[in-house]
Amino acid sequence: MTRPAPTTVEGDRVTPPGSRPNILLLMADQLSAFGTGPYGNTDVLTPNLDDLAARGTVLSHAYCNAPLCVPSRAALMTGRLPSDVPSNDNAEEFPTSVPTFAHTLRRAGYRTILAGKMHFVGPDQLHGFEERLTTDIFPPDLTWTRPWEEQGDPPRLSGAQQNGGREYLDILRSSGTLPWTYQMHYDEEVRFAALQRLRELSLATDDRADEPWLMVASFTQPHDPYVAPPEYWNRYEGRPIALPEPPPTDVPPHPLDVWVNSYHGVDRGTVTDETTYLARRGYYAMTSYIDDVVGSFMSELERFGVLDNTVVVFTSDHGDQLGEHGMYFKRTMREWSVRVPLIMAGPGVAAGHRVRTPVSLVDLHPTLADLAGARPPEWVSDHFAGTSLAAAVRERSEVVAGHPGVVIENSAEGTLRPVRAVVRDHHKLVYARDLPDQLYDLRADPQELTNLAEEQGHDEVRLRLRERALTGWDPELAEKEMVASQRMRTYLGEALRHGRHTSWAYEPRVDAAHRWIRSTDDDPWDPLCGF
Repeated sequence: MTRPAPTTVEGDRVTPPGSRPNILLLMADQLSAFGTGPYGNTDVLTPNLDDLAARGTVLSHAYCNAPLCVPSRAALMTGRLPSDVPSNDNAEEFPTSVPTFAHTLRRAGYRTILAGKMHFVGPDQLHGFEERLTTDIFPPDLTWTRPWEEQGDPPRLSGAQQNGGREYLDILRSSGTLPWTYQMHYDEEVRFAALQRLRELSLATDDRADEPWLMVASFTQPHDPYVAPPEYWNRYEGRPIALPEPPPTDVPPHPLDVWVNSYHGVDRGTVTDETTYLARRGYYAMTSYIDDVVGSFMSELERFGVLDNTVVVFTSDHGDQLGEHGMYFKRTMREWSVRVPLIMAGPGVAAGHRVRTPVSLVDLHPTLADLAGARPPEWVSDHFAGTSLAAAVRERSEVVAGHPGVVIENSAEGTLRPVRAVVRDHHKLVYARDLPDQLYDLRADPQELTNLAEEQGHDEVRLRLRERALTGWDPELAEKEMVASQRMRTYLGEALRHGRHTSWAYEPRVDAAHRWIRSTDDDPWDPLCGF
């Protein structure tokens, strides 16, 4: 059967199929940019990421749009801020009717394939992907709704909100090595499935063989717990691992920092240097595993002769504090929590280049559309909170012309009201209603030790960034809507726990009866046998 060419409607531009690259998006989970070699960390071993950076472009100041999995990934997929999806915490449904970059590229004639974690919440576990090779690792339902009204002030993860009875401080203190981990088990399944599909696509001779493909392979490491098998843990035996500078003792912590440390239980006990070292060692060990994964994909692209026609993008959904500023895990607007790696390499991407403009994950939808030669109609692109980075990575520009600035949101657990941060040039403002502003000069003060919000001479930049934070956003209304959503989801979750349970978890489909050698017509010398 001959398939029709991609549909073109007014406002769309589709580049001829033969000139369009494949796109491989590799994702880590909870990987801070500061935990990788291309971003200056000399303690961690990431040779494959270093190589990818050398043959491509590093976005030096890339941010997530939420310091938590579900809202960050929804923003990445849609190009919208989490509040506009809406997808604000780890248990708010991602609406089926919101377009993603998978829809955009699929409509332009791409095969769209997903393997691994995307943490979609709701019965739609595809969101534009034609194929999904594995199930997800975390709940797709309303299980993780954690209402602000039940957390207290300061917020605590306790009681029914806990998972497995463990608090975060317990997780931190359990860092170390194990023969195998559930995260390795999951990630190896994802790697195997994605590499197998990549090989099949490279060898395909069917009527869709000429179609370009988009593959997202998303892994769960180096997400906590900070535990790794010996073959990765031992890579750091005898290697120096720098510990974070202790937070200043002469400045009272900001309420947002108090809230996050309370939620994670870090304030309930002493976190020793040894505990921090073990957590960092486990985190770096898992990061080295992710680096090996990147290497395996690059090797297979090269083996099958498609490396030169594939744009490879590497990123993460958010970061991890790892003790910086006396904080651990995520859920904060501090730099280690919100800065992510974003590296691109392949046809049309400048090699050995760095883009200095602060960018964020909402820029990926318009960027991938540009790289694929597809232009979404205005009723899709008008919702974009970012802009395409394609020109900057093609033209070796250090600046993304016309970039609107970075907006980061946090309306999830660990806070008691919606928070917004804005990053422009080298300044960052953190805003929450009825709390003191935080303003940092990230160039002069990368550790965010000096809050300039109340100091003379900084009113102009503070007010300008605050105006940007409040543009199109009412923090009081956002708080009311978030509380109402939490209440409703709690009610629905309680209802769905009664009676027969129908899972929203994705179930991969495998037609084993028609794979491998099943008759005398199957030729075992054919590399496509069994596909």
